[in-house]
Amino acid sequence: MTVALRGLTWDHPRGYRPLEVFSHPEVQVEWDRQPLSGFESTPLVELAGQYDLLVIDHPGLGAAIEAGAVLPVEDVFSPDDLALWESRAVPPTWASYQLEGHGWALPLDAATQTCVYRPDLATPPAAWSDVLRLSGVVLCVAGPHAGLMLLGLAGDRSGHTLLDRQRAVAALELLRAVWRRSDQSAADLDPIGIHELLVAGEAEYCPLVYSYAYYGHTLAWSAAPRLFDQDSSGNGTLGGTGLAVTPRAYSKVLAVTKYVRGLLDVQTQLELSAVGGQSAATAVWESPQVDQAWNGHYSATLETVRTSYVRPRFDGWIGFQDELSERVRELLGNDDDLDAAVDRIEDDFKKVLNG
Repeated sequence: MTVALRGLTWDHPRGYRPLEVFSHPEVQVEWDRQPLSGFESTPLVELAGQYDLLVIDHPGLGAAIEAGAVLPVEDVFSPDDLALWESRAVPPTWASYQLEGHGWALPLDAATQTCVYRPDLATPPAAWSDVLRLSGVVLCVAGPHAGLMLLGLAGDRSGHTLLDRQRAVAALELLRAVWRRSDQSAADLDPIGIHELLVAGEAEYCPLVYSYAYYGHTLAWSAAPRLFDQDSSGNGTLGGTGLAVTPRAYSKVLAVTKYVRGLLDVQTQLELSAVGGQSAATAVWESPQVDQAWNGHYSATLETVRTSYVRPRFDGWIGFQDELSERVRELLGNDDDLDAAVDRIEDDFKKVLNG
């Protein structure tokens, strides 16, 4: 007997094709789609009442947990399954779904901000200072992405503050200079729109944007540019998605377990990369065959994924993230003192964090 489940994913082929292609002999999942931004604009508690499985992003975990919209993965899957999946996931994707002593989703898709460019028109910059010498540059500043650029460049990895102050001031200075030399007509484009702009030949570079291997037929990628010459590598802010189980599915937990075991099988993940999936499995990112099929995307960006900044995930973070991005956009276009601006950002973050 086939068990029926209902799931919700996002509406880019990278988000839905792998899930629609994969089938299980005992479990059938009907997958609906919505814009990726919808997981932030629509309360997860509303979605949880309609779906058994949700493809979510980790910054919204705090709100999801507070609303009781998702189950701890320890309540659904065995310790052996979880240990196996953790060992196969690209760091830090697994850690990004850990909060308050529990895991709340399983890494399904891995991404971070890297440099994307037209290989027929350009060569990638190694450092942000190189970007200032380039033409054909666009920045991804729509929605939350202006703020996420700043976090990728200057997020405090110690967790004591939101920003590393010295890096934040330097990052904003460079971003302001690049912005004033860039094509600002792309200001409303999200990462998908940026990739499509480059595919159309209307720009040559975006130095920091969430990468989509799906566009490997035309584009190429490189590691995130370094902010300082002494940096060992460049950094981005972790993206990607995870697979969460809702309380609605609790009565079908055996079916959920069977389905997820099949979906996260290494061979399955390797096969699903062929339809445009961007797996969170290390085996996919380290596969020479997958890398070649998608124009070197995986080898070019793996180290940036591994060193990515993981955002705060407390309840209230999403609202602050939007405010941060709006503030960064304003700073790119004005001449406000950046030292004072970073101090204000930090003060406001502390207020939100402390409730």
